Amino acid sequence: MQLRSILSLALPILLAACDAQVGSDYPGEPLLTVQGTIVNELDEPPAGPVDAVLVWNTQGGESDKENFPVRATVTGSFPSAFTLSMYAPPPEEALNDLSEGGLVDTRVGIAIVVAASSEEDDPGEGSSLGVDEEHVIVYVESDMDEDGYWSKFLGGPLAPGFHVMDAFSREDVGEVDAELQAAFDACNAAATTEAEHNTCYGYDAKLKLRPSAGGSGTALTVRMAPQEDLTYPDWH
Repeated sequence: MQLRSILSLALPILLAACDAQVGSDYPGEPLLTVQGTIVNELDEPPAGPVDAVLVWNTQGGESDKENFPVRATVTGSFPSAFTLSMYAPPPEEALNDLSEGGLVDTRVGIAIVVAASSEEDDPGEGSSLGVDEEHVIVYVESDMDEDGYWSKFLGGPLAPGFHVMDAFSREDVGEVDAELQAAFDACNAAATTEAEHNTCYGYDAKLKLRPSAGGSGTALTVRMAPQEDLTYPDWH
């Protein structure tokens, strides 16, 4: 399947180094606010301004990338704190719809948080300066099937809305790989229909995603480092 990275920084999503000011253009109460820090492990700090950027990764669909280039600079020196506030759901293009594969369930968006040069129009793996390697942001559009693909992938059904998730790589942690493989084998053995079998692939992703214990209070760390030293949370 093809991968689309959608930079979603239009009006619904605002990135700022400090709290938004109440005024005539006040967007209302945020649906999710998280805080984090950008740290620098590059030999030389970036020459120009750096942004914290939310990038939605979708599976399937068109290969073209759709960018929403409204963005805010959040750093000046490092380490530098940032606040990420989301005032509306992600754009529809950012939601994963697996119904074409026979998986009838809610749509889910999965985003990573990266650091990118303010001049970079299309940040993502390979073009960003850094990434939070241990967390992703998940958006659930509607009620989730308790025994469906997404529930298996995310460790149980999540309520509609935004969630901060811990990301564990099965390639780097043998225990995670063994756990997910055992869950897949048990699910596959119990499946009696093709639809039930397809839900088992929720255990067959590259990552294990689970709700962060701290919820929206979880501190994010975006690490800027050489690309070969970074591990992007690729869930496909």
